[in-house]
Amino acid sequence: MRSFTGPLTLSAFGLLTVLASSPVLADDAATKTTEKINVLNEAQLTVPAAFKKSPPKSRIVEAEFVATDGKGDDEVTARVYGMASGGGLEPNIARWKGQFSESPEGAFKREAMKLGDWQVVIVDHAGSFSERMGGGPFAGGRMVKRKDYAMTGAILQSPKGRLYFVKMIGPAKVVRANRDDFVKMIKSLDAS
Repeated sequence: MRSFTGPLTLSAFGLLTVLASSPVLADDAATKTTEKINVLNEAQLTVPAAFKKSPPKSRIVEAEFVATDGKGDDEVTARVYGMASGGGLEPNIARWKGQFSESPEGAFKREAMKLGDWQVVIVDHAGSFSERMGGGPFAGGRMVKRKDYAMTGAILQSPKGRLYFVKMIGPAKVVRANRDDFVKMIKSLDAS
């Protein structure tokens, strides 16, 4: 049996070292592309790796992702999406609140903050969610009542006064499990 020594061994070892440290082969989160949400062409949000990109369910939605809880047959999902909007801060918060009924005591919460020159309001609500199936948020379509649902939503108001919504809505346990990642995404707002 022949033993390989000398330059061939070093070269083979060097090649293996290069290949093993290659970002193509490494299973490292740093090598994965980080998703961003473009906010009104004025800023961007960094999407948590736990949120998986999904095709938008509506033409007015600009970015959509799926948040999960559980594994395999026990996996449950919530929808996370972003879109430009109008109509004013308070009317939109009232509309979001009105989409829920049979809410437990203290289910509605609101937190305002300033991120740079942006005004941000994060809203939490839970209960039975009235989801419009087809027709969009302001037109036609049948209503379906989703029991034990929750929402964490954010309204971002740019320094120019324009509004952008980011919402996570789905079964309450999924929204609760992913709320910290959602808030972290909102606080990643970068207008530089």
